[in-house]
Formats: sequence, structure tokens, C-alpha cells
Amino acid sequence: MSTKLIFETLGTTGSIVVCVSAIPQILKTYRTKSADDLSILYLGILMFGMTLLQLYSVYVKDFVFIFGNTLSVSSTGILIVLCFKYKNHKLKRR
Repeated sequence: MSTKLIFETLGTTGSIVVCVSAIPQILKTYRTKSADDLSILYLGILMFGMTLLQLYSVYVKDFVFIFGNTLSVSSTGILIVLCFKYKNHKLKRR
């Protein structure tokens, strides 16, 4: 196995692990219908940074970065949508 393939496998695996780490938060937010503990500022800054990384990864044409950033942007986007949905949902109940 070539060194390049080993490091691409490590990078892809790392990207998957990082992206999977958001799933428990997505599931908890969806199940509880509460986004009170989520910081929209944090999620916004994270999304901005990941978008910049995504642009860079497309520019350098690095599949591992493109793959990982696509997953990360998607999972963070889901959290942002849930955050707005359930913070507004709670306000409507009052």
C-alpha cells in the first residue's frame, strides 16, 4: 500500500469521524425539539470557517478535503436549521 493511499485513508476516516460527531447533537435536538443549548453564534462561525475550507479544498482539488468539508457543512447546516426551527417553535408556544 502506498504512502499516499495510507494518508488519504487516514484523512477520509478522520473526516468521517468528525462528521459523525455531530450526529448525536442533531438527534438530541430533533428528539427534544429544543435548541436552547445550541449557540447560533458558534454554529455561524463554524459554518463560515468550513465554507472557506470548502472553497480552498475545491481550489486545490483535494478529494479528501472536499469529501470531509461537504459532510461537515451539511451536518452543521442541519444543526443551524434545527436551531432556528426549534428556537422559533418555543416562542410560538408561549
